[in-house]
Amino acid sequence: MEILQNQLQQISEQLQLLQKKLDNLQESPEFEGWMTRKSLMKFLNYGDTQIASLFKNGELKIAEIGNRKFISKESVLKMLEKNIIK
Repeated sequence: MEILQNQLQQISEQLQLLQKKLDNLQESPEFEGWMTRKSLMKFLNYGDTQIASLFKNGELKIAEIGNRKFISKESVLKMLEKNIIK
């Protein structure tokens, strides 16, 4: 039981660190809660093909304005939470 509690604590700490990292990606004050494609690529250390694959699978909430794509930070966090290795 104690091992399980320790694992849950570690997962919780990891999520908090990821949330802080996402919060620190301030693109502009007008778009709080959103990040650019470029910022997401930097955050995940992904290239064009990997990001395109993420966009295609539909897990991320994306707004498109012209050629620019903005991704909801909340949807990124949900995707990370969904992919936690237990």
